[in-house]
Order: sequence, then structure tokens, then C-alpha cells
Amino acid sequence: MGHGKETPRQKMIGLMYLFLTAMLALNVSKDVLNSFILVGESLEKTIVNYESKNEKMYSEFAKQYMLNPDKVGKWKESSDKVKVSAESLFNNLEGHKMGLAVYAEGAEAPAVKEGTFKIDLLEQKDNVDKGGEYFGELGKKHGVEIKKQLEEYRELLLDIIPEKDSATMLLRQNIEHTLETHDHPGKEGEAPHGWVSVTFEHIPLIADFVMLTKLQTDVKNIETDVLNYLFNQISANDFKVNAMEATVIPNSSYVMKGGEYKAKVFLAAYDSTQAPEILVGDYRKNADGKYEMVGSYQTLKVEKGKGEYTTSASSVGDRKWRGLIKIKAPDGGVNAYPFDEAYQVAQPNLVVSPTKMNVFYYGIENPVAISVPGIPANKIEPRIAEGAIISKVADGYEVKPTKRSGTVSIQVMAEIEGSKKSMGSMDFRIKTIPEPKAKVMGQSSGSISIAMLSNAPGVYAELEDFVFDLKFQITGFTLVTQDGIYSKELNTKGNSFSREQQDVIKAAKKGGRITIENIVARGPDGQEKPLSPIVFKLK
Repeated sequence: MGHGKETPRQKMIGLMYLFLTAMLALNVSKDVLNSFILVGESLEKTIVNYESKNEKMYSEFAKQYMLNPDKVGKWKESSDKVKVSAESLFNNLEGHKMGLAVYAEGAEAPAVKEGTFKIDLLEQKDNVDKGGEYFGELGKKHGVEIKKQLEEYRELLLDIIPEKDSATMLLRQNIEHTLETHDHPGKEGEAPHGWVSVTFEHIPLIADFVMLTKLQTDVKNIETDVLNYLFNQISANDFKVNAMEATVIPNSSYVMKGGEYKAKVFLAAYDSTQAPEILVGDYRKNADGKYEMVGSYQTLKVEKGKGEYTTSASSVGDRKWRGLIKIKAPDGGVNAYPFDEAYQVAQPNLVVSPTKMNVFYYGIENPVAISVPGIPANKIEPRIAEGAIISKVADGYEVKPTKRSGTVSIQVMAEIEGSKKSMGSMDFRIKTIPEPKAKVMGQSSGSISIAMLSNAPGVYAELEDFVFDLKFQITGFTLVTQDGIYSKELNTKGNSFSREQQDVIKAAKKGGRITIENIVARGPDGQEKPLSPIVFKLK
């Protein structure tokens, strides 16, 4: 009779039932049999109390579900399953009371009135055969049906209650003990006594009815325990806080003129009795679906629930950092919450602009540095409507004009709080690249020794005092020698002296003149242009 959570009243009823059963073994009078009525009625009152508690609990489940379906849904679904199963089993047991009464005393059984059973109107209280015939495995086998339903109810509840801690293990033990349907071992040399036989056979008829009521009490008692557990799970994982602090987090502490300053203002709640553990470093999710740190990591000092992360900005570029916040959960475990953050390190932003020298050279890529104070580089978008092409490169931008003269305007857009805003524009003049100077051995005119000139590899072009390191390629020239009244012209392709030209230079005489003319150079823009001639006096 006993189970995990018996009240004093239940213990008294159980002892009365055992006492009356023992008295029956002594063939006591029918007055003692009538005492079973007291036990049955007492159990009925206990059932009423359980039903009242359970109905209130189901009503509270429905109320909480209306307030927060996502949080309560899982537990309400389980409670609904318990309700359907408990009601079905309870009603079946009640139906067997009336079925047994009709079987024992006929269709007009006095104990069955208007679809309900009245234990005090039972006439064949001492009949020890009818219960076995109705429930036993050799009779109508209704006891087997009850046993199966009890086992299904028990397994449903055990599936709902996990094996996770001492409290749930105790509840599972209570379920298994209260709803046990195991066969009882017989004495040495005897066959085991089946649950149906031990429960319903070879006892007075009135005891069978009291046993059915006792099973109904067990069903309701366990239903109450499981409902209480499920309801407590709604808030089992809620963290408790006992302190709050006003917190302001601005979207940015840098605001453009004409822009908006925005900040989130809220109350940050924390538990002053339990500080979280804040770990900075790499993390991963393990096979159990839980987060754990990987490799070395930094543990932050925590005050009032907050940690402060500090690191030096030693180099420019995008930086990322991540980690876990660990805190002890209400169920005794540890919950880990991941975070990932990013920031950008930029050079100190000094802008000095010579406004009269805003020039782009036609035909080449002109490097340009574009920045907006307080705005990350990846949030800036420069635009040129016409007259040039702008491209992103590793260390900035390059602008290549598509016209030889005039001006182009660079407009800069910046993404601020999700929308693009104009940061202004700047005009640039377009100029052509100045003409390079043709040289041989670093000279473009003057005197030169025959030996030096004969050893020169060829003619090259140089942009003197120009801001860009541009290369011009000599594509051809003419060597003219003059010795007195004699002159000779030798043409060549490329920038190198031909063998014939070198022979002429070596054969020249001191005091004579050599002119390099018709010099053509190809610039980085692919265009060819004539260069001024080189005149040397030989020495």
C-alpha cells in the first residue's frame, strides 16, 4: 500500500485496509466487512482532494501558456498527455466497479444507481468467487486489462520525467513503486503469484471494490506529483537576479554635423551573489552541443556582473575577439554563452591637402588616400560621375582619367547607421604627363668621351623631378655622326645601339659631333611621343 509521498491520512487508510484483510482471514463477521465501506469512502474523499488540486494546476498551465506560449508550450504539452492518460485510466477503473457489481448481483444491482457506484449498497460483500471470475486470468481477464493500462500510464510518466538529478530520480522511484504491477514470488517450490491474482482473487467482493478505489487514488496521487514537477520546470532554468544598474550604450561616440546621436538606455540585471566567468579566446561547440574554450584564453576580472577587456592596438586593420560567458544555472549545471565582437584599428587621421595642386595625370593610375574621420574604411565609398575611373587597391584607391584635360570630381559616401550619406566632394584638374628627357650615360648634351659613349648600352628616357615613378620605353632613334664635311645617319629600333652604330662611334674622332635624333618613347599610357635630340661633342 505504501508509496513515496503518503500523508498521515493515507497511511491510516492503508493500515485499516491491511487490518481488515487480516481479520477476514479469521472469518470475522459481516460487521467487520462493513468496515471496508469506511475505507472506501475515505479513499473517495482523498480522490476528491487530488482532483481539485489537479484541476487548479491544469488551469494554471493554461494561464501561463496564454502569457508565454514559447516558454510554456513544451511543459503544457506534457501535462496534457498526463491528463488524457490519467482520466482514461481513472474512468476505466470506475467502469469496472459498475461492471463487477452487475456481474456479481445482476443487471438490477442495488449498488449501481444512475450510472454511479455506491459501495454502501453492495449486498454480496463476503463473496470470494465473483472477483476472481471477473478479474482473474481464468475468467473474464479484466485484471489483465487494468494491469496493461497501469503499465502504459507508468511508462508515459517515466518517459516525461528524465533521469537528471536526485529529485527526478526520487519522483521516478515513487512512480514505479506506486504503480508497480510486478508478480510476487511464491514460497520455495511454489510458482510466482501474478499481480492480478494477488490484487483481486481470493478476497471478499467488497475488498475488490476498495482495491479499485485505491488504484484510482494512486493514479490521482501520481498525477499530482508529476504536474507539480512539470509546472516547476517552466521557471526551472530562469536565472535569479537581485541587482540592477542603469546602462547606456551609444551607437557611436563620434557624430557628424547634421547627423544623429543615438544610444540604448536600459537596466542591466545581475546576481550580486554570483559573478559570471568571462573568458576571452577561441571556442567551439562540442559533441554534446555545449560550448567550450579551445587553446589558451584570458579570464577577465568581473565587478558587478561586468568584465572589462583591454588590449593594445599595435597595428592597423580589422580586429576580432570572441569568448564565452559562463554562469552557474539554476539546475546546478553551468551555462556558457558565446560572444563575437569586432573593431577596427586606424592610423591617426591627419589630413593636409594642397588645394592648388589637386591634379590627376592622364593615362596613368593616380594613387589617392580617402578617409572620413570616425568612419571605418570599409564603410566609405568614393564615386566619380564621369571623366575618370576609380578603383580600390590594397592601400587606398587609384584614379585613372579618361580625358586629357578639364576636371573631375570625387564624391565620398559613408555608411552611417545602415544608410549612406554624402560626406562632400573635391575637384581635381587633369593634366598630361610632362615630356621625359632622352639621355645616354646620364647626359642629355655636352661633351662625352669616345670610350664612354662606345660602351653605353643605349638611349633611355627619364622624367626629371616628377612625383610618379613612371617608365618610358625608347622605341627607336637615329644616330648622326659628323666629322668635318662628312656625316652619316644610322637608324635603329628599340633603345640599344646597334653594332653598326657602335662601330661608327668607335671610329669617330675627337672634336667631332654625334647627334641622336628622331627619338621616340612610349609612355605608360601606351602613347608614343618624340623627344628632343641629344647632341654630344666628342673628346
